[in-house]
Amino acid sequence: MKLGIPVVAVNGTASEINEHFGMSEHFAILDVEGDKIVKIDFVSDRADLREHKTPAALLGEKGVNIVLAGGIGPHMIKELLDAGLLIYRGAVGDVEQAFEDYKAGMLTEVRTAGDME
Repeated sequence: MKLGIPVVAVNGTASEINEHFGMSEHFAILDVEGDKIVKIDFVSDRADLREHKTPAALLGEKGVNIVLAGGIGPHMIKELLDAGLLIYRGAVGDVEQAFEDYKAGMLTEVRTAGDME
């Protein structure tokens, strides 16, 4: 399983969650087996790049199945759901904390673009 998490800057599992998913330029990609992170990679993209991709395309290309997000708007939710990714919101802190909160069932699954409350 692969998890994608928007981060402010690249700093391993201590990378801080970017609270605004749609504005994130960096994403942590966690390869997870069971309840352990076995590998962490990062991908970056900016709107001004010639080969710019949407977050859904970028994460989908990397094989991400699940997105952990802090704040995420309805447009991004629709785009990710349409791409077949599962979304959990409410992630705070850093990558490690978001993963631990996900494992503990503390994040809220988003099933439609209207699930923002």
